[in-house]
Amino acid sequence: MTKRRTEMELMSQQNKQRQQHWQQWWQLWWETARGVVRVDINLQDVDIDQCSTDGWFAGTHRCNLTTMETSRISQQIVASDGGNRSSSVDLTVIITNVHNQPPQWEELEYWVTVPENTVRDAKIVTVKATSPLGDPRVTYNLEEGQVPETNMPVRFYIKPNRADSSASILVAENLDFETIGFFTLRVRVQNMAAVPLASFTSVYINVTDVNDNVPFFLSSTYEATVPEGAEIGTSVAQVSAIDLDSGLHGRILYSILKDESGDSELFGIDSLSGVIVTHTSFDREQKSSYLIEVQSQDGSESARPGQQGQPNTDTSYVRILVTDVNDNAPAFARPVYEVSVEENEEVGFILITVTANDHDEGANAKLRYQITSGNSAGRFDVEPEVGTVYVAQPLDYEAERRYELRLVASDGKWENETLLVVQVVNCNDEAPLFSQTEYHAAVSEELTQLPVFILQVLATDPDQEADQTAVRYSLHGQGAGGEFTIDEHTGRIYAQRRLDREERPAWRFLVLATDEEGGGLTGFADVLLEVRDVNDNAPFFPCPALEVDGCFVGQVPENSPADTSVMEMRAMDLDDPNEDRNTALTYSIVNNIRSDINLNLFSINATTGTIYTVLRYLDREVEDRYLVVVEARDGGGLTGTGTATIIVSDINDHAPVFSQRVYTAQVTEDLEVNSEVLVVSATDGDEGENAVVTFSVVGGDEDRKFFVETDRVNRRGLIKLKKKVDFEKPHERTFNLTLKAEDADFFSLAYCLVQVVDSNDHAPVFFPQFYESAAMSEDVPVGTIVTQVTASDLDSGRNGHFSYSISKESDPHSQFLVDQSGWVVVTGSLDREKISQHRIMVLATDAGTPPLTGTAVVAVTVLDVNDNGPEFEVTYKPLVWENMAAPQPVPMNQTSFLLHATDHDTSTNAGPFSIRLLALTSDATNFNLTDFGNGSAAVTALRSFDRERQKEYRLQILMIDSGSPPMSSTSTLTVVIGDRNDHAHSPGHTHFIVYSFAGILPTTVLGQVQAPDLDDWSQKVYQLEGKPSRFFSLNHSSGQLTIKEGTPPGTYQLQVRVSDDTWPDVTSTAQVDVTGLQQDILQDAASLRLSNLTVEEFFSSDGADDSRFHRLARVLAQLLQILPENVHIFSVGDAGRQTEKELDVWFSAHGSPYYRTEKLHGYVAANKDKLEATVGVSISQVAVDDCPRTDCSHSGGCSTEVSFSRTPVALSTGDTSLVSLTTSTRAQCGCRGREVVHLPCSTYPSNPCFNGGTCQDGPLGFRCQCPPMLDGPQCQQTKHSFGGRGYAWFPPIMTCFQSHISLEFLTESANGLLLYNGPLGPAHSEEQEDFIAVELRDGFPTLSVNHGSGTLTLQLPHKSTVTDRRWHRLDIISDGKAIQLILDQCGGAGLMKADAQYVDESVCRAAGETPGNQRSEVKVTEHVLFNIMVLRCDRIVQPDLT
Repeated sequence: MTKRRTEMELMSQQNKQRQQHWQQWWQLWWETARGVVRVDINLQDVDIDQCSTDGWFAGTHRCNLTTMETSRISQQIVASDGGNRSSSVDLTVIITNVHNQPPQWEELEYWVTVPENTVRDAKIVTVKATSPLGDPRVTYNLEEGQVPETNMPVRFYIKPNRADSSASILVAENLDFETIGFFTLRVRVQNMAAVPLASFTSVYINVTDVNDNVPFFLSSTYEATVPEGAEIGTSVAQVSAIDLDSGLHGRILYSILKDESGDSELFGIDSLSGVIVTHTSFDREQKSSYLIEVQSQDGSESARPGQQGQPNTDTSYVRILVTDVNDNAPAFARPVYEVSVEENEEVGFILITVTANDHDEGANAKLRYQITSGNSAGRFDVEPEVGTVYVAQPLDYEAERRYELRLVASDGKWENETLLVVQVVNCNDEAPLFSQTEYHAAVSEELTQLPVFILQVLATDPDQEADQTAVRYSLHGQGAGGEFTIDEHTGRIYAQRRLDREERPAWRFLVLATDEEGGGLTGFADVLLEVRDVNDNAPFFPCPALEVDGCFVGQVPENSPADTSVMEMRAMDLDDPNEDRNTALTYSIVNNIRSDINLNLFSINATTGTIYTVLRYLDREVEDRYLVVVEARDGGGLTGTGTATIIVSDINDHAPVFSQRVYTAQVTEDLEVNSEVLVVSATDGDEGENAVVTFSVVGGDEDRKFFVETDRVNRRGLIKLKKKVDFEKPHERTFNLTLKAEDADFFSLAYCLVQVVDSNDHAPVFFPQFYESAAMSEDVPVGTIVTQVTASDLDSGRNGHFSYSISKESDPHSQFLVDQSGWVVVTGSLDREKISQHRIMVLATDAGTPPLTGTAVVAVTVLDVNDNGPEFEVTYKPLVWENMAAPQPVPMNQTSFLLHATDHDTSTNAGPFSIRLLALTSDATNFNLTDFGNGSAAVTALRSFDRERQKEYRLQILMIDSGSPPMSSTSTLTVVIGDRNDHAHSPGHTHFIVYSFAGILPTTVLGQVQAPDLDDWSQKVYQLEGKPSRFFSLNHSSGQLTIKEGTPPGTYQLQVRVSDDTWPDVTSTAQVDVTGLQQDILQDAASLRLSNLTVEEFFSSDGADDSRFHRLARVLAQLLQILPENVHIFSVGDAGRQTEKELDVWFSAHGSPYYRTEKLHGYVAANKDKLEATVGVSISQVAVDDCPRTDCSHSGGCSTEVSFSRTPVALSTGDTSLVSLTTSTRAQCGCRGREVVHLPCSTYPSNPCFNGGTCQDGPLGFRCQCPPMLDGPQCQQTKHSFGGRGYAWFPPIMTCFQSHISLEFLTESANGLLLYNGPLGPAHSEEQEDFIAVELRDGFPTLSVNHGSGTLTLQLPHKSTVTDRRWHRLDIISDGKAIQLILDQCGGAGLMKADAQYVDESVCRAAGETPGNQRSEVKVTEHVLFNIMVLRCDRIVQPDLT
């Protein structure tokens, strides 16, 4: 026993049934002489009450090793407190060899004192232990604490010192003396033996206080009150501050800070207690509140940064309100108030509100009002709290005309009074009375001598002493002021217009009489006026209901007898029926219809207006309607006429007639039942129900094979098949049908011959329908015969001829073929492992219409040959953890360490297998493979691995089967090295660039906040530091930063704490730049297409160099001579071509305003080579254009449409993340210059009118109302002058095959460039030239055109000089091949012959064709320039492409 030592493993088990927390540690003692192990256990109980004075327990457990023969001792130890709660730990003691001794500490315990403001990562103490073994290496570990005082959570961490095998303890988090002032750490050291042993030491850390806490006031603002007039020295309030520091650091002194208002001089404060007292007496009416600032200061030099040796201070405001006392009497504004009131005002009428003012406040200023004298009979009263005087009793001017009221205001202590004089005003209270309440009169209509006197009314005023001449009359109601008027002084009523009884037979209106010349009271009376009739209206026939045939419609059947009643004609007369015979009417026919024998067809009853027939003469088929004019005459001789429409209705007096006497038809024998055979029709002279015809088969169809379906609307009969017909039956080859057409009373017959035609109704038939060939090996040669099939068809002719084929579904790989003799042969290699038996469906298809097909099945069994090598049974994912001791078995998956082989061949050509590890690469030297001979093997790792050096190893495994001959194969086994968290992570910085479309930014994931770490499997926790952000959120596990919807533009700085379970926390930073892009900015954006580049390559950086993204922004800023932050690369995306790697990059830039698109493209094109070399990219296009890849030869041209989506896309690689706008381009065929359509103004995202023009809707879309001097259709500037060195830069001309460009100019310079349309940079060898240039050479216009196959130059003759300071026009007309240059529209061309038949255009027109056979459109890849030495151009903003 003297040669044995022990190591103990003790595992804590929390008692889940009793919810308590323990802090535990244990000590192991050896008593080797006696063979006894003693374990001292210490525990702490959080409950400190009846159980213990300090919450700690101690105990000793002993066991005798001399009586044990095992190398492991396991015991459970239970500790119980006095509160019937307990906790247990499992104790395991491992007995090891005596020579294996644990490391020895240089000191048994360590004591250290540190101030609380010790910075993070500061080293506070170094501990060291040595191992007496041959291997001196030791490892240190800081034991996890259970409570804050023992480093839980982590406040300290340990870091080994490899130089001297010691370890340093460093500060992980900020310390706080006020929270924890003493720490006890437990350090474990372990040797490197086969069975490692450990020993422990304790580190005691005393944290000292520094003056790092501010003496904070308990409130940022205090409020207090003091009564006005209070004595000097009155206590007002007491302020209080708290300082968490101790000793002199926490001693607080109070003071009042001086201010400019002087309030601080009026108060004092006790420096120790904080009590504030007054230094003067206050008057609230002079000033009601005071504000002072008090300061708290601690007693020593501050340890906080930036204090420069001064103590910590805090300030607070004290607002002191002076409370009121009642020391002021109320006062009225005036000593006397005077008001007037009419005697008829109602009770409650308010005369006046009289208020007094009291300089006090609150209850001291609350006043009450009362009338103390002068209020006889209580005629008035006052609102006591408001001072409103109102009428309390009815007033009477005749009883009392004046009141003097004494009004008193009192605040309870003081009072004051004023005088209110009330004058009562007399009123007019009697309305005039008419002599009658209702007046009656009569007048004849249609009187023309206007005005016509009707009657006179009279009213008197009953008021005493009233002026009767002051009564005024007026009319109201029907016709007042229009048809009728009244003399306001005399009351005489007149008719001012001619009256019509038929419009209104009676009038009723109101007459009013008002005294005091119309301004007083009013009386009224009714006037009833009757209008008498005269015979002034002729009779008329009112239209009862307008129909299609007229107003007056009657019906009579044809062939009706004489005196048949047809209809009644009724006329009206608007005159009065009670006046003589004005409305007595008689009827007569003034326009009758005569028969062939010159007799009237109709008569009328003179009294009733009923029309009758005269003769039995009416025939609808001859005439179906008649028009008869009837006259009505009244008693006064006035007449009116009306037209009667008499419709002759039909009776059935005609038989139906077939359109043909004999019909013929042809049908096939496969015609389906209910199919249509023939359509027959018939006509009937009658109409309506009398003309309804029904068709039927009445003969020639004994077997009822046919039926007729009647279409009554169109009078047709549809002969359809009722039963199937069979051509093979001779009696069913021809049918002779008898057809009948009949109406309600008559019928007719017709005949129909139906011929039946033969059809393909038999499919070919195989015999037999199933064939089974002899089995054949999968390696049989092509052309091997399988079997022969035969078929037959009962049809004849083409319907009986058929051909053989194989169904594609049964032979998807075309491995078999059948010839027209029925021989089935092998045409492709067979593979038993894919298909072990083929079931081939052979088809026989005849030549009929439609063709019919018969089928047979041929079964072919395929025999195996050894043509497959072994392979892994499943996909293996072996994993070996780094830093593990070697050797160690390699698990193939989560459940097995074995690798298994399998073979797709049959068992005779499969196992057993031979499995070997091939030493083809250096990876194989680190592993060993053991073949168990049963189709399985095991892999062993021969050394310890480091994932940071190599993440995986690829092993080539050779597997050989037992076939004849044997087959082998090599598979790759990828062994992944599992990651341990053995490297600390470091702070990182991530730049997020965010662009929003038109200020709209949805919630978007920006990307991961970077914290570089060589370990790639470590689990990190990300947390935002500081106050929670309103605009951002962070995923704690992935570190993905999300920007929230509605985040405004700006720059945001964020700090993110990143932690794992092993290493100290770090703080990474993130900068988020949010920029809003408006629609007009996007319209001025430029674009590049980069080839052979991916998004990842565009954003990635290789350490020393920036990413291509940053280099591109920097180079663009240099080219444009602006700041880099003024370049916005806002969209990066794939160009959409699957076969090539291409990126489309969109950007904008600004100096003061944003640069136009054409300027950006021009700078980039001119410096393309420099930009490619500096950035490291290949630019395939300046200005993204999809037209070169689109075939628009069928249309008039091509243009590229660009659209920007509001949905952003986050592109993140490394430390840069771009939230890109989604941009899409699409080639649009057609000539936009000609085909563009103006839409309404509201359909455009921005104003389509330039330069401040106003968009207005018109019948042809929008039009622009432009400011002066802007004459273009969209308010473009159409005229500009150049002084010799300037130029105008315009967007490219729209691509069109048929183009017409016109340009107007005047110049005095003989040489210069008028127009250039093409690329600005030099052309590369692989690029085709494509440009148009118009120049002046020695004063003569010259045109150069190149479409990629050579340059065509056109120059006008020397007679065509244009340097005469006059306006000239050039027209360039092109169809893509032929080009014309025309000067001044050839308006000045001279006549070559006297007869004026020939015009010489050689002086004004030049024409030619571009070289080669290539036909091209007018196409600009970059820009249009206008430039000349001394030039003034007209209409140059957008060339005319019409």
